[in-house]
Amino acid sequence: MSGAVRPSLDDGKNNSRAADSAQTEQSALDDHCSLFDDDPESERYDCREVYRNMELESESGETAGFRCKSWDCYCCSHMMRMNLIEELDRLIEERPELRRLLTLTLDPEKAPADQDDQHRYLTDRFNALRTELNDRYDGLSYIWIREEGDSGNPHLHLLVDRYMEQSELSRLASRVGLGHIVDIRRVNARNAARYLTKYLTKGSLWNLPDGARRYGSSADITLEVRGPSEEPEEDWDLLMDDHEVSPVDGDGPLRRGVTATDFYRQRVNGGPVGLDPPD
Repeated sequence: MSGAVRPSLDDGKNNSRAADSAQTEQSALDDHCSLFDDDPESERYDCREVYRNMELESESGETAGFRCKSWDCYCCSHMMRMNLIEELDRLIEERPELRRLLTLTLDPEKAPADQDDQHRYLTDRFNALRTELNDRYDGLSYIWIREEGDSGNPHLHLLVDRYMEQSELSRLASRVGLGHIVDIRRVNARNAARYLTKYLTKGSLWNLPDGARRYGSSADITLEVRGPSEEPEEDWDLLMDDHEVSPVDGDGPLRRGVTATDFYRQRVNGGPVGLDPPD
């Protein structure tokens, strides 16, 4: 899988395969994740354990631990959550007009009873509302975060770039099947990011149904949560130590390139379902 997987600055790059160096790096990452993340007894997996025999290696010999960058991963979900918070801070500093906070809720009389179905319903109805808003407000910019309240009911929080009548918003939301009471308020530009990031609680961005995005934005805004989108300066190969096969010329596992079959085998054996779930 040459060049297929991008290393992340959060992955703890190193230029040594020495055991003490690798152990120090792993310990630092363990501490980093454990300080901030959720109960370790949660149902999430940890790619540091699941993929501990996989490693990225550049053409120049630089190495980096493989990270799955999945919201269902104990470690990666923390790192991406922190990246998202930093991205929101950066974005709102660049776009101070994004300071009107909008909250969208479900109409309990129209929403499904099952919580997973509620998330899917919210996604579908929000897409319908966005079509209505884009028709009425040319060039509308926004970012949004999904949240489950204490009652478990999902809702969305948005920062938008312009004034909109609450009564008009309520009418449109009700027409597409969302709650008819829509809350919109102006917030201080310096604190706008905090109004969204406070909803990014430790467990808010994982264990969502398939297809349920955790955050998003209008087409003119880019949030790089999994790392920079530009191509790396050199190619990286994803390698693994295959403990089931020994090299011909010595003891120990065979070091080889990772294939799609390796990830399929992980899934069959009860490992992670996928490496790139929705945002």
